[in-house]
Parts: sequence; structure tokens; C-alpha cells
Amino acid sequence: MPRRLASVLTLALSAAPLVAAAQAPSTFTVAVVRDDGIVLPVATHDRGRWRTPWPGPAKEAEVPVRLEDCPLAWWGLPSAPTAWTLFVPGETPRTFRMDRITWVPWYCQQQVVLHSRAAARPLLRLPDGFRTPKHAVAVTGGDASIELPREVAPGSPEAATLLDALQRPFNQQERLMLAGDFFGRYTPSVSAEARDGMPVTALSIHEGPGRHGDRIYFVEMERRYPRRGPSNLQWCDEVSYMAGWARRGSDGALDLTLVERTVTSCLLDSVVRAVPHVIVHTSRGPTWLLELYRPTFANFGLFLAPEGDAPELLLLRPAGRCEPGQGIPDRVRSSAWRQPE
Repeated sequence: MPRRLASVLTLALSAAPLVAAAQAPSTFTVAVVRDDGIVLPVATHDRGRWRTPWPGPAKEAEVPVRLEDCPLAWWGLPSAPTAWTLFVPGETPRTFRMDRITWVPWYCQQQVVLHSRAAARPLLRLPDGFRTPKHAVAVTGGDASIELPREVAPGSPEAATLLDALQRPFNQQERLMLAGDFFGRYTPSVSAEARDGMPVTALSIHEGPGRHGDRIYFVEMERRYPRRGPSNLQWCDEVSYMAGWARRGSDGALDLTLVERTVTSCLLDSVVRAVPHVIVHTSRGPTWLLELYRPTFANFGLFLAPEGDAPELLLLRPAGRCEPGQGIPDRVRSSAWRQPE
């Protein structure tokens, strides 16, 4: 293994992740928390299996009048929870309670959610289209072993060393992607040899546990090429985009396990982007919760930490969508955040 790469992996191993210790597997629910204190239960871990008892997005949400009126089946737990644990990066986990049940716009649909003022971020960030920022995760129910991914600044020395090591596997994946384009929809403007030497940049990097006690990275990365047309879009580069885990292979070098690999524009409007929110330690291994999103829809996916080239998807939960021709609803356009009722 190159000496610089070894130093990066050593740093990852020495980092102190935010972990809540667990006992035997039990039933618990994991939720994502928006900046405004909106809490969406994503999935329930029930004796080794994942389920989605909380209702998903719908054209018109049916919301109980009071939190106490919420059907027990929605919780996926033996009884309705009275307290949750909030995990915020860089902070000590703390207990909080829900204030109410309500609904909010989620893309072009309505989503039943929970709200807690105690879980809100002090300063709200602006939404990115339909996607609203999330700053934490919450857990309720039985014992759960929770770890937040460690964010690595794309401009840091650690990121630079990682990207140097990923140049070879990125080149391999890009060649496979272009070779599989049987219809010739995209022909690169430079030769393969020239492409291999072009820089790869990171959009986001997160570090967390692998399947066998190692530390791995989840990376969003791109390589940009000058756009050749149409003339009114010459300012916008063509991009090879990839998102997935960087892990050590049997030869000690880094390999990629991808959830997305495609050619798009610099707007990244035709790719499914991915960001990890939390890792749950289970009897099968670390399970990564990813938010998979693009301008018109989003999903939450639970993946086992990878062992090979293909990701192992355990559960996929819809998180809102817009049908063709649907624009940003007036209620979203007029106010970045809908205030809970």
C-alpha cells in the first residue's frame, strides 16, 4: 500500500466516531431530522430485519389530530415511544420529545411527519430545490448501536490523498461505463489516455465502518470535460459522476463499490446523488442509511457495508417525487420552510 494512503487509513482508524453502544439486537426506529425540527421515521429494525411501518409520501396525507392518536402500527414498536435520542455531528447524544404530528410538502407530495422544537437547528439553511437540509438523526425503541459518518472536507489533505489513490479505480470505472454505452450517446472529446490523466474532484466525502472492522469512505466525485454544444450551453461542462464506497481490495489497493455511475451535465440534474446520514451496527454488519435524490424524486436506502463490486441493498423507502410537468408548488415557492401547524 502506498505510504500516503496508509496514513489516511490510519487517521480514519484513529478518529473517534460518535457511537451509541448496543446490547442484543432489538426493535428500534431510525429517523432523519431536518433543520426545522421535522422528524421523518425512515425504517424500523425488528430482530434482524428492516421494515417501513411509518406511512410514505402521498398525494394527500391523512394526519391524526393528536400525537396520541397515531396508530400503533405506524411506530413499528411494541408501544408508542415517549422519548427519542438525537444524534448531531460533534455533539453529545441527548434525549428529546416530540411536540406534535403534522404534515409537510415532500417534493410534490405530502408526508406525515413529527415535529420537535428541541430537535431544530439554531440556523436554518436554504433548501436545494425540493430537498430540505437534514442535520441529525433520531432513534427510539430498544438498544441501537449508532455511528454518524465522519465528514471529510473535499479540500483537505486527507481528501487529496484519497483522490490520488482513487484515480486508478475511477479510470477503470469510467472506461467500463463508456464501453457499455452501446448506442454511442456520449463520445468523449479526449482520448482514453488523456482522460486517465485528468483530475478527479470530490463533491463530498464521508468516512465510516466497513464490513470487517476496517474503515471505508463514501465518496461523491466527478471529472469534467468541456462541452461541445449546443452553443448556448458551452459554459456548462460534461461530467463523469460516480458515488459509492472506497474500500481496500484483496491486493491492498482501493476499489470502488458504486451506487451511481453516469455522464451528465455540470448541473448534475440527471444523476441520482447520494449522501450518508447514519450507520447502524447490526448482527449482519454496519448498515449505511443513504439519501438518494435528484431534482424530481428521492429515496432512502439501507445498504450493508460493501464486500464486493455490487452494493447490497436491504431496503428502499420512497421519499417523495414529482411527476413529469409538475413544477415547484406555490406553497414551497412562497416559503422555503412550511411552518408546522
